[in-house]
Amino acid sequence: MPRYTYRRLSKLPLSEEGLRRYVELTMPDALPGVSVRHTVMRPGADIPVTTEDVGQLFLTVSGRGVMLLDGDRIEVSANEVVFVPARCPCGLQTLGGTDWVYLLVQSGE
Repeated sequence: MPRYTYRRLSKLPLSEEGLRRYVELTMPDALPGVSVRHTVMRPGADIPVTTEDVGQLFLTVSGRGVMLLDGDRIEVSANEVVFVPARCPCGLQTLGGTDWVYLLVQSGE
């Protein structure tokens, strides 16, 4: 087994959906059952309210966003972390004129 795993974000496959682009950072051998997604939401981007069957941890890296959580509106910015339990309604929107960059960590998929 290797001592460590190193990945450069710019070398990983990039996916795009509208005003959102992301890179999957999943490393099954390192963290089985855990997925990590580096996401960049452009100004004006939003994700409608949905529910997930797994808990989600959002860590804002830069920019600002709005999280719509179970009817509440929460503004988040760099260095803030939000845990969303499984089956909690959650929607996302960018806030301001810059990209909102965050890491999304999920387990139990």
